[in-house]
Amino acid sequence: MLNAICKKNCASCFAEPVCAVQAIITQQGSVYVQTEKCIGCGCCRTACITFGYDNALKDKTVEWLKGTA
Repeated sequence: MLNAICKKNCASCFAEPVCAVQAIITQQGSVYVQTEKCIGCGCCRTACITFGYDNALKDKTVEWLKGTA
């Protein structure tokens, strides 16, 4: 399952290259996490400048990232 993380506002997604399991993908102008691949490490939260500024992922728990919430 794909969970939309954000509408892509950046020229390049900072979260995508830091994902150790390549669970972050860019598709059709948005950034998604592939829940079946996500291990819930949270690197995407710390790498993304947009999320760092507006706390958009503050409520996105490990369970949400992994598709179990």
